[in-house]
Amino acid sequence: MSVVIGVAFALIAALLWAVGSLFARVSMRGISSLSLNVLRLFIGGFLYLGILGVYGIPPLGTQGFAVLVLSAIIGFTLGDWLFFESIKILGVSRAALLVTPYPILTMLLAHVFLGRSLTVQIGVGAVLIILAVAILMGESREGRLEPRGVLFSAGAQLLWAVAIVMTDWLVTGNNPLVIAGLRISFGALGGIVFVPRILPDVRRMRARNWGTVFLVAFLGTFLGHCFFTTAIKEAGSSIATPAAESSPIMAALLAVIFLKEPFTRRLLYAILLTGMGVILISTG
Repeated sequence: MSVVIGVAFALIAALLWAVGSLFARVSMRGISSLSLNVLRLFIGGFLYLGILGVYGIPPLGTQGFAVLVLSAIIGFTLGDWLFFESIKILGVSRAALLVTPYPILTMLLAHVFLGRSLTVQIGVGAVLIILAVAILMGESREGRLEPRGVLFSAGAQLLWAVAIVMTDWLVTGNNPLVIAGLRISFGALGGIVFVPRILPDVRRMRARNWGTVFLVAFLGTFLGHCFFTTAIKEAGSSIATPAAESSPIMAALLAVIFLKEPFTRRLLYAILLTGMGVILISTG
């Protein structure tokens, strides 16, 4: 039952992240990707203060807190920044689908360092996801994918995979909501060094800009990570991560519907293959 609950929570997180990606795209019409990332971490950290106030700080020890801080900076301060930069360059639908291989890397790292199991079904699902990304990257020959955006996407998924495996280790025996809150808070602290660079954007922001940034923080950073960290606790990172990777499919479809991004045959094939890959991995 815990695996079923974990997959359900991961799918809810995926939907929240997909909607958050759309608001992120809208936000970056007025501010930089760096400004968006730092501001949503600050807002997310503030929202988590209530949870930390209720449950308190767990006795993680020096090693635990060191892993916590590293996972926060690697995953949120750096990884999410690269992903937002990729969205700005490539658009939501393409950037979201290009990061679909990161669950595969996460599963491999979790298998090596945490002893999570791997099956043939998971392997087939992984191959389908890689094929989907290869098909989508074929658009670069048509001038639709900029190499810089692809590079940012690759960097983001590598950092995410490392951070998620760290989180998997942290939630063992600890409240997942508290771990999520601490990770976001430490990610926000890591973003302080960028404050001088984002001040020009902050000074230009109007009520509408603050509204979209708040929605990115509330839906993706706060609620999304509440559900995802709980999913890791219930099902483990090797199952929760690929289940949550249905987020790019949701984001791609929402971007076509609401942001009028182009819907090509390559995008359709990538969505279908990714969907089948996610199903196989999640049930493997």
